[in-house]
Amino acid sequence: MHRTHRWLRRLAALALVGALLLAGLVLESRREIASVKLATLDLASDKLDGTLRVLQITDTHDQDAARWHQVVAHARDTRPDLIALTGDVVNTYTSDYGRLDAFMTELAALKIPTYYVQGNHDHWEGHLPAVTATLEKHGVTVLANTHTTFDGPWGNLDLLGTTDYYDSDASLPAAMAGTRTDAFQLVLTHDPAIVDDLATSGAELAICGHTHGGQVRLPFIGALYAPGQGFLPDYDKGLFTVGNSRLYIDSGAGQTAPLRFLDPAQVTLITLHP
Repeated sequence: MHRTHRWLRRLAALALVGALLLAGLVLESRREIASVKLATLDLASDKLDGTLRVLQITDTHDQDAARWHQVVAHARDTRPDLIALTGDVVNTYTSDYGRLDAFMTELAALKIPTYYVQGNHDHWEGHLPAVTATLEKHGVTVLANTHTTFDGPWGNLDLLGTTDYYDSDASLPAAMAGTRTDAFQLVLTHDPAIVDDLATSGAELAICGHTHGGQVRLPFIGALYAPGQGFLPDYDKGLFTVGNSRLYIDSGAGQTAPLRFLDPAQVTLITLHP
């Protein structure tokens, strides 16, 4: 009888520890979802004459106003030279673009040049015309397999943007047609599936999102899963060398499933130095 009681007490203790761990995981996940942190990345190039600061905002996924306000606050506090929206500003099931319009009203008030490339959720279910109209209403430049110049104190910069590599007609070669060989080439895209084209492109840097960093990450392992790559993806989050180019993957300010662990919601301030 005493042995049975001891085992019952041990099981109860284990159950309590398990419940506390689960509660801790839930609270940590909620914290990582609710609080949008500012990540930073510093890179250098001999093609630059001065410093360029780019704020990357990706995978916002039509989140609540509290999340939008944090993203705008980061843009206001950092005052970048350029804002890059790298896709999935809405969700597949979005039916009202009011929150996107409100967010862009706040962001546009900062008067920072803003550029956008589409994500898969932005063009699924026919959202793209409404999304691009909303963004363009607020002065955002849409790049779709094309490029523009963004010269300044930092020197000559060609800004390239592709459509969605996940499941559309994306073409980095088309975007690069006519770019300048002496300019720094910054590529905006949504999905790391650009890696094959990027490796042979000669572009210095591409930035993207899409993976959400896996949303759930483990120490020494990284992301457990990413769409389009499956389990234990090669390109999940952070900076990667791709041929003679580099690819930066941001984990995004939103998510499609309400779960994050060791992968907080974020935007990234990328500082490019000479």
